[in-house]
Amino acid sequence: MANAKTLNSASAKYPDSVLIFDYNEKSMDSLRNKMVEELTKQERDDETLIGKLLPKDSSLVLVCPIDSEAPKGRLIQPQVQLIRDCLDHNMKAYVTNEVTLSAALEDLKRVDLVVTDSQAFKTVDKIVPKEIKLTSFSMLLAYQKGNFRQLLDGAAAIDKLSADSKVLVLEGCTHNTSHEDIGKVKIPALIKNYLGGETPEYEFYTGYNLPGSFSDYDLIIQCGMCMVNKKEVVSRLKEAEEASVPVTNYGIALAKLSGILDRACEIFAEEDYICYEIYKKRSS
Repeated sequence: MANAKTLNSASAKYPDSVLIFDYNEKSMDSLRNKMVEELTKQERDDETLIGKLLPKDSSLVLVCPIDSEAPKGRLIQPQVQLIRDCLDHNMKAYVTNEVTLSAALEDLKRVDLVVTDSQAFKTVDKIVPKEIKLTSFSMLLAYQKGNFRQLLDGAAAIDKLSADSKVLVLEGCTHNTSHEDIGKVKIPALIKNYLGGETPEYEFYTGYNLPGSFSDYDLIIQCGMCMVNKKEVVSRLKEAEEASVPVTNYGIALAKLSGILDRACEIFAEEDYICYEIYKKRSS
């Protein structure tokens, strides 16, 4: 049994914790109530993907390419999350792929936003009229779960990469990779092309398997982190900031490498205009 001094010391050190010294119903009720409180808080923290950016009754077209990376018979998590978020905020979501996108746009009288898989940015950008806003699932996740300003600012570091640079690529979940893998194949190839043939060194980590320190890297590129909660994402971003290492995510990096970052940020500009201007200045 802990004495009063130990109890007071532990309570002071961990003010938000529930300390249990006796296994009884009262102690367990305290623990259950705290768990409910924290889970409710987490739900609030995992804010809407689109509800703050567009009014209700908005019309969105979601472009979901079907390639070797697409799971057979289902959609990926960010696509499902956005469809549900549209329903929660009384918005209309129309789902198509890049092949039928042109026909879909012709069928609709009004489109407020097109959201695409980041890998199809270049193709979709050519199809969608310039007066219609365009972004990606990954960029919406960046806005929802992390420090969007930090991730946007981090994309400017791509311009400074060279063959001597070291890039850390973080995947939030483990999955089998293919010849079309976005983190291990597509982004490194696009960076090589963007840098005129220069090839930085890459290290790849998945899930909660992280390197001992972020300070060894010149840039961190993380996925949309759809399977990782906001608290974990914020913690990783804070660690990168403390190590003075720029960090961005797949969607933002792909928008930059496709030459359409300005357009892809337009939906966020009014809500987060300062970060948009900061990026433009630092990347110019």
